[in-house]
Amino acid sequence: MASLPTLLSFAVIFFTVALLYLRRVFRRRQFRLPPGSHGLPLIGETLQLISAYKSDNPEPFIDERVERYGSIFTTHVFGEPTVFSADPEVNRFILQNEGKLLDCSYPGSISNLLGKHSLLLMKGALHKRMHSLTMSFANSSIIKDHLLHHIDRLICLNLDAWSD
Repeated sequence: MASLPTLLSFAVIFFTVALLYLRRVFRRRQFRLPPGSHGLPLIGETLQLISAYKSDNPEPFIDERVERYGSIFTTHVFGEPTVFSADPEVNRFILQNEGKLLDCSYPGSISNLLGKHSLLLMKGALHKRMHSLTMSFANSSIIKDHLLHHIDRLICLNLDAWSD
């Protein structure tokens, strides 16, 4: 016969998993998210996504979910529910209406890694201004005449070191 502490710990684990599942179901209904799998509690499908991108062909991760749920699906990666779109028309609509109808963002863990002043995380007029400043600097004659020569030399040296 099982002891009382074992039964209590089993009950606590069972109710915790049940509450996490119900919270996920209600959240999906509340926000009307597309269908999809959220994987394991807390880590979601992050490990599958990372392993797919470490392989030579990361497309099966997306292809399996598109086949199962459609071209727009929900998953749970990097600690947050995430909506993926494999539909070119939807992606075009999102890019054209970013900042107007939609607010695109990276998961919090990725934002923390990139830093709050990253060009990837900037939005709106600030992003356009920083992008134009970066591109004007990159297109300057100083870069083309001097810095690119040094960068090319360093790349060749590193590639030669890797060949051994």
